[in-house]
Amino acid sequence: MTPRRPRRGWIFLSTVVAAVVVSAAGWLVWYGTAASPSTPAPTAQAVTLAALQVPYLGPGAELVARAPAGSLPTRVVVESAGIDVPVTGVGAVQDRGKLVWETAWRAAGHHIDSARPGQPGNMVLTGHVSVADRDNLPVFATLTRAEPGDTVSVYSGDDVFIYRVTTISVVAADDLRVLRSSHAATVTLITCTADLKKRLVVVATLVPGA
Repeated sequence: MTPRRPRRGWIFLSTVVAAVVVSAAGWLVWYGTAASPSTPAPTAQAVTLAALQVPYLGPGAELVARAPAGSLPTRVVVESAGIDVPVTGVGAVQDRGKLVWETAWRAAGHHIDSARPGQPGNMVLTGHVSVADRDNLPVFATLTRAEPGDTVSVYSGDDVFIYRVTTISVVAADDLRVLRSSHAATVTLITCTADLKKRLVVVATLVPGA
């Protein structure tokens, strides 16, 4: 007796089911990895609160850290000050029972619970004015060259958001007002003054449609 050949429709259906199962399994593996608590990025360095450039901004870092790729800042350019550096996320972590901040290593640090490029609110970027480790970079060493009216370009992947400098000030190291947010879309660049005792703060406002 000649074996009965399977129908083409059944073969197609079996292939589709198998593909769905494989895809679902791959998605579960990816989701489990993405949802697991992330460890500090190798581009960040932990420092004590005493050496922190700005105080802790509050909870929410875990959620923002898992934001879709491309929505977070990846590069900041202040052409007038000769600044063109990558951006990496920084947040607060526990280190041997103490709350410490991460500071960006060879990059500007985006405080991950602050606003994102183009969004309403205050996007906070911090960077070193000087470094003790020669392998690190003082990415905001020339921020003092910035002047009102200069542009600050913040990149998120291939997208670029243009901000215009509105205010430049020097504040006390513990002045929390520089972290305040509003409905306006702003970026605040913060670094230490040359004597490391105060903070240089450059605030720029988003240029609509730029």
